[in-house]
Amino acid sequence: MNFDPKALAVFEDGLNPAFPDKSKIVPEILGYGEISTTFSFPSQPEAAFKRLPPFQNAAQIADYRKIVETYCSLLADDCGIRVTDCAFYDFINRHDEHILYVAQPRLSRESIGHNRLKTATPRELETLLRPLLDRLMRIFQFNKKNPRNLTIGLDGQLSNWSFPLIDNEPVYFDITTPLFRVQGREQLDTEIFLTSCPSFMVWLVRWRFLSEVLDRYYDVRLILTDLVANFYKEGRPDLIETALSMINSVLEAKKSNAEIQILEKSEIERYYKNDAFIWSLFLRLRRFDRFLKTKIFRRRYNFMLPGKIRR
Repeated sequence: MNFDPKALAVFEDGLNPAFPDKSKIVPEILGYGEISTTFSFPSQPEAAFKRLPPFQNAAQIADYRKIVETYCSLLADDCGIRVTDCAFYDFINRHDEHILYVAQPRLSRESIGHNRLKTATPRELETLLRPLLDRLMRIFQFNKKNPRNLTIGLDGQLSNWSFPLIDNEPVYFDITTPLFRVQGREQLDTEIFLTSCPSFMVWLVRWRFLSEVLDRYYDVRLILTDLVANFYKEGRPDLIETALSMINSVLEAKKSNAEIQILEKSEIERYYKNDAFIWSLFLRLRRFDRFLKTKIFRRRYNFMLPGKIRR
């Protein structure tokens, strides 16, 4: 990918992370995640960018890049999962902050899984889930064998996958939160992402929620539960029973249901309500933190928060 680092530096120096619409170069928001925002801007329309929380130094950026590259290799080489290309651009901005942008090819809106879900028929849902379930089971089998005392995690939500119209082979692009453990130890320095938490709750997130949130991405049953629960968020609860029927049939066919209990609709609903409450509360607290820093203390707020998220 050929992107202009100078254009990124100019964009960064004019960026107002707290209120992106007030930036010198206003970014085009492509999508909101629970933690980060994906965007583009006029001089680089073919690229999608994620701006990571500021790093402490160049060495921390180098370590993070290595973890992302290793994660992509594990998914591609050990699990046969197509992963999107990416490029890294780091520099020191005018506030003397170590900033890293991760650039990826801009994917067509029509290819993103959750957008396809919005209009999918039960038959079309099968074309999305069948190859996706195959890839998730590959991760399950890899972790079961546990080669090199290494386990791989993954956020399987449809919004993290692209389904090219040419061959429909899923492409995973949520690589900025690389999840893998060696001898049970998380390789990602999670403190990088804790910097985006309100200062008054960092200790609580670290103590109570961090391991619980990360653990779900190493448990294939919870990955599947999370995947289906997001049908509520995308406005397609009518397809949940169809999805559960497909998932449970795959578990039975692969004789893995002895290790992975089949999913029930009632637990999907409970999971979604709990998950939606936690993330809604977290976002409200982050917005309150932004208000305190920008309006009360007149300080710089360095994170791009999601807009209104429909749940």
